Amino acid sequence: MKNILVIYSSQTGQMLDVLTSLSADIKEQAHLDFVKIELEKPFPFPWKDYDTFFDAMPESVLGIPQAITPMDIPAGKQYDLVILGYQPWFLSPSIPFNSFLQSEYAQVLKDKPVVTVIACRNMWLRAQEKVKARLLELDANLVGNIALDDKHPNLASTMSIVRWMIHGQKEASDKYPEAGVATTDIKDTRRFGPTILHALEQGQLATLQLRLLEQGAIPLRPNLIVMEGNGARQFPKWAANTRKYGKAGDPARKKMLKKFKVTLFIAIFILSPVSGGLAKLKTLLTRKKTAADLAYFRQVAFVPGKI
Repeated sequence: MKNILVIYSSQTGQMLDVLTSLSADIKEQAHLDFVKIELEKPFPFPWKDYDTFFDAMPESVLGIPQAITPMDIPAGKQYDLVILGYQPWFLSPSIPFNSFLQSEYAQVLKDKPVVTVIACRNMWLRAQEKVKARLLELDANLVGNIALDDKHPNLASTMSIVRWMIHGQKEASDKYPEAGVATTDIKDTRRFGPTILHALEQGQLATLQLRLLEQGAIPLRPNLIVMEGNGARQFPKWAANTRKYGKAGDPARKKMLKKFKVTLFIAIFILSPVSGGLAKLKTLLTRKKTAADLAYFRQVAFVPGKI
């Protein structure tokens, strides 16, 4: 039987649900060890308020790690595959997941084939590019990626995510849909497990991503590539400017973070329909480039500077 290590971060429990579903049909055919990433000083959930949430932006974007608790990875056990489950925060890998990637525990990835599993609202490209780069530094071999997102319209998904993060309500309400990845999509993730195990057992990991794509592993919308690219150019500037006023929790940076929050909300709630329309128009006018970008982001190869 193959040994599979599953490492994940999750505040809400959603990622564990995803990975549990993914492994539901292979748990009797392989040995799976689940290990959760925990910060020594974890972020609250639900988040206490908007200020607490936005205060995590600079360190997320700049990739500044925090201390994590000891990870219970079985010593000396040889793994045939590692599955990494994570969430993007502010278009970057979440602080818990990034902290793992920069810790001594990430050495378990050396010379190992890796499958990444992402759960997010709708934008994950820049985060995954950062993960790809770090995996190369660790001499890991990314062989597959699965991206699960919220398929509701942008404004509705934004409001439901805010409600979930601040008030802890994932369930649909009279006004807004279920937050995050839909429960049906989480359950359907189980279809990927046998595909991954078959490729591992048959020595066909080089073509695993193609098989996963055939199963709908990455339902990427072209206009999101353009919109995320816009954010990817602006977020590092906001992060760097905010850090000039202090480290996480420093009251001196609240004013800058408030400006960022207002700017972001204006972009989402006021400019989003316009920018979304312009993004769609751009994809139509640059169809060849759009097709090439779609092909790239659906694969596991890494080319610096793609977004």
